[in-house]
Amino acid sequence: MNEKQARACPDWPRWKQAIKEEVAAQKKLGTWSKIKVNNKKHEAVKTRFVFDIEHDADGNMTRYKARLMAQGFNQVPRRDFDETWATVPNAATTRALFAVAAATGEEAHHVFVKTVFLSAKMDEEMYIKLPDGVDPKGLEEICQLNLALYRTEQAGRLLSIKLNKERKRIGAVRFKVGLGLYECCHPVHGRVFISLSVDDLIVTSEKLSAVEAVKRFESAKFELRDMWEVKDLIGMKVMRNRAAKTLTLSDPGHITKLLEAFGMKKTTPNKTPMASGVNLTKTTARRLTEGNRYAELVLDI
Repeated sequence: MNEKQARACPDWPRWKQAIKEEVAAQKKLGTWSKIKVNNKKHEAVKTRFVFDIEHDADGNMTRYKARLMAQGFNQVPRRDFDETWATVPNAATTRALFAVAAATGEEAHHVFVKTVFLSAKMDEEMYIKLPDGVDPKGLEEICQLNLALYRTEQAGRLLSIKLNKERKRIGAVRFKVGLGLYECCHPVHGRVFISLSVDDLIVTSEKLSAVEAVKRFESAKFELRDMWEVKDLIGMKVMRNRAAKTLTLSDPGHITKLLEAFGMKKTTPNKTPMASGVNLTKTTARRLTEGNRYAELVLDI
């Protein structure tokens, strides 16, 4: 959602408050510096606010969020950025981490890192133009970007480098398979696993004290929101049964949206994709009347 759409909504006051919180956080971090430069010599990248409503795994609204983002698609290679990549754990790594925690009874906690991208310093000299109203006294000025703003091309790479250095400071070793996963052997509390996916940290260990030790270290470097035992992650619902030693992942909110979008809201669950005992025969007829629509559904899942 862009600012024009947000202003047209009846809950614009909440979006406006989200903007104030975002700008205050950026200024506190020193994301940009106001400087007087020659506009003809220093081309600036425009920025804009992007709005979203966060939901939990059940689809319940949790908060209004406004993010100041750079229009990174206007950045010029070799002038504004060089390499572009980011390190995140894949789905198999996350499932394996949860499977081990469930089987061994390990603690598994979720920590949200606020404004994590803005913890990495820019590696290139870059200038931005702020949206109207962010800094009324400096609208005629171009700002120099000090930290990796959201949607800048190099933000993911700079963040990965920054976080990798911080993990090494506590003696954590990154896995060669699943580069977003780290293992650390604490001298007092024992082994700890740390999984990082953008701004979500999953910390697992046999001892709760080890998990808390990692949280204390992270809170000294970043502003955190402790979610305690993992309940949802990146929109997925996490359900744990300690007695049965199971940990199940589901995404009811996303599935509900798909059912509504494809006109299947009134359908009932089925354990198999088709009725048992069906005999299939070859046919020359067109297999699917809406092949593209079916492919779209499979891709969304």
